[in-house]
Amino acid sequence: MAELPMFLTNMTRSSPHSSLSKAIALLPSPLRPLHGRRTAPLALPDNIICFRRSSAQELNKPQRGRALHHRYVLIIPLQTAVTVCVDEKTVRLKAGEGLLISPFQFHDYIDPEAEELNWLFITFEHADGEALQGLRYRPFQLTSELSLLATELVAAYLSTAAADLTALLLAVFLERVRRMDPQKRHDSEHAGSPGLLAQVNQLTMRSCGNTSVKEMARSIGISASHLRARFRASCGVSLGRHMRRLRLEKACGLLRMSQKRVSEVGELCGFSSIYSFSRAFHAEYGISPLAYRHGEKPRKKARR
Repeated sequence: MAELPMFLTNMTRSSPHSSLSKAIALLPSPLRPLHGRRTAPLALPDNIICFRRSSAQELNKPQRGRALHHRYVLIIPLQTAVTVCVDEKTVRLKAGEGLLISPFQFHDYIDPEAEELNWLFITFEHADGEALQGLRYRPFQLTSELSLLATELVAAYLSTAAADLTALLLAVFLERVRRMDPQKRHDSEHAGSPGLLAQVNQLTMRSCGNTSVKEMARSIGISASHLRARFRASCGVSLGRHMRRLRLEKACGLLRMSQKRVSEVGELCGFSSIYSFSRAFHAEYGISPLAYRHGEKPRKKARR
């Protein structure tokens, strides 16, 4: 697709009417008035949640605002720089920048510049993962155009009658980011030692949920009892419950975004039978895995 004229990407530098006049002047007369450009089927963001974080202490608590790992997480800090650890890489995310976390990318936050934050989070599902692959580990600048788009998006989200508009605005936002030139940075590097939460997350998912606490502790280099105690102290939730939630969250993603049978999903997420999978899923969300696949919303919040 041809690039848009430069003035169309810098509309805030001149009046809207002036920019529109320049755009109109470039339009040719249609050779075939009844045959225009047809568009390919569009995959729009779905199941969108927007929320704010105002304190650095809120970022790493699994029991409050913990990222759903089968979802995309768009992070837009307006105040306070924080280092984001994504899998085994670190990115220093400054105020006025943004970052997209992909499904099943584990992330946590370290070294906040200050305790007070003003961060916008937008989490969503997307059927066309390939279109967003190029944004992995790629911070972007929140330009004035993107800031205006984000403002419209939040306003639409706050309006109960504008769900479709929210999805459309988010799709435009992501496409604008995708077309931006990557920033030249020198602060993204491999993390020397992932935090305890990141290590537990990675080991749980790599093993499809089949690893035991004893095996996990051996991999980390501490005793099982020490691992349990450290995890509860730092994350505020038991290790066993956290691992079970991870497996169920992975199951949610597979149910939403794959055509695998429910029994296959349960097996891939470490459950010994479809019955144990269905019981665990219903206990956590109040509905069956099949009902969730068909679009029914969970009837109760995940226990914290």
